[in-house]
Amino acid sequence: MQRYSRILLITSSLLTGFFNSACSILPAASGFPPSSAYIQRNYQDHIQLSGKLAIHYEKNNQTQNLPANFIWEQNGKDLKVTILSPLGQTLARITDNAQGAMLEQDGKMPVQASDLDQLLATTLRWPLPVSGMRDWLQGSLLQPDGSHRMLNAADQTVEAAGWKIRYASWHTTPVMPKRIDLSRYTTEAGEVSLNIFVEAPETP
Repeated sequence: MQRYSRILLITSSLLTGFFNSACSILPAASGFPPSSAYIQRNYQDHIQLSGKLAIHYEKNNQTQNLPANFIWEQNGKDLKVTILSPLGQTLARITDNAQGAMLEQDGKMPVQASDLDQLLATTLRWPLPVSGMRDWLQGSLLQPDGSHRMLNAADQTVEAAGWKIRYASWHTTPVMPKRIDLSRYTTEAGEVSLNIFVEAPETP
């Protein structure tokens, strides 16, 4: 009986040592390198990005799905956004500068207004928060004093301008958002969600 007890004790000790060693060499549970999550980043006033959009909203009590590509060209306060179909056809051009905001759609007269987000919500029938995306695409939140708070590169959810913003994944080189999920409810378009996939900028 004592012999079996000693065998069980030795086996238990060996298994405990094995699992402790295995746990010590396993990667962290997070899918993002911990050291990269806290790299110092700065807000860029001049940036060009591209990526994909998946837009979901409600119309006549039915969910509408709109896939699209986008090109984002930001130069200081001047902004130009081009929305394209998955096949590359230009669907809309959005510009915002000191002269105001303008939306151009294929086959339609250009529409101008002083407020960009209101212009898009009224014309497109679903909200596209371009003003907020100036910060959100860079993993930043605009503060009341006009400064930019850069978020850590981690899976997290924040709220801004009435939107719930989830940073689902990040690029590692350079460190910047890769997938951003936006959601909110509006009386005009019901439950609205935007899935944004940002391509990593080309490095020189």
